[in-house]
Amino acid sequence: MCQRSIKKERNILFMKEDDFCSERKLSRQEFGELRHKTISCYKVLPKRGSDLLEMLQTDVLSTGCYGIDELLQGGLHPGEVTEISGETATGKTQLAFSATLTTICANKNNKVLFIDTVSTFSAERIRTLFLESDRFDHSRCQGMGEEDVMNRIRIAKCFDVYAVMEFIEDLRDHLENKDKDDNVYTNVKLIIIDSFAAIFSPLLGVTQTQGHSLMITLTRILRNLAKEYNIAVLVINAAIASNPNNPISVFSSTKSKPSLGMSWTFMPDVQLYLTHCVENKIENEKNIQQNYVYTNRKEIEVIMKPKICEVHRSRNGQMGKWCIFYMGGNELFTHDDII
Repeated sequence: MCQRSIKKERNILFMKEDDFCSERKLSRQEFGELRHKTISCYKVLPKRGSDLLEMLQTDVLSTGCYGIDELLQGGLHPGEVTEISGETATGKTQLAFSATLTTICANKNNKVLFIDTVSTFSAERIRTLFLESDRFDHSRCQGMGEEDVMNRIRIAKCFDVYAVMEFIEDLRDHLENKDKDDNVYTNVKLIIIDSFAAIFSPLLGVTQTQGHSLMITLTRILRNLAKEYNIAVLVINAAIASNPNNPISVFSSTKSKPSLGMSWTFMPDVQLYLTHCVENKIENEKNIQQNYVYTNRKEIEVIMKPKICEVHRSRNGQMGKWCIFYMGGNELFTHDDII
């Protein structure tokens, strides 16, 4: 294929037969055989229900926060697209870092692919989180080192939607080529995109139908890739104002909502929303501390701030559920852990 300058499957599937044969000096018979083989590679094959059930039971990935895992019915599920959106400084990126390290520490072969669209990825932040957080103390005691952790994180810098789509196509090519010893994407269990809003917000609007179409197309490509290769996908979204309040939220005081509009709303399998847990936001909830001081194993005091995570929408779970979690420094845990 490379000798005939055929780089993408879509060229074979969607170009006119005469144009394709003329440009690449192929006969109609050769073109027909090539198209048939391409379609065969992408045909849908049925799977046993027992295999799917076993996959769900064994490959669910923890976010690193027990309360949020409960909202997700165990954690991040392979074959699903999970969205985390929320207000500024509610811990969206830190939660993504937490899921990254938790996935890597769960199995010595696991890898995480982090698609960075706004330069939020920080190798030093990941390193510090692993070395200092009590949550990863067991992994450190078992001999896991920072070099091993960092070697199993793959970072891709993509600053527009076209770069992301091209990268996803290349990723599929690598995943299909399982026999290569130098395949850097072998055993990728989690794909994180931070941020989804950054690459689509400039393209969306009442008259910009192409942006909505691209967003739906990319999400479908991600979901198909995730289902085919047993990968969980986590996308980070931003928030916009919702006046007078957000009707989807459990809390009447929530005056924001996920960005990207209605065309995005039903695309993720699960939509989590993070907000600040301000005073009097939750009635009848006791022992919420606005500045909880946690002393870690190194006897260092860490100031923790309460946040709320709620399920706005879910294809397979219950909507309207929520939890309180505390985040600060390099620590993250559920409200129930301190009461």
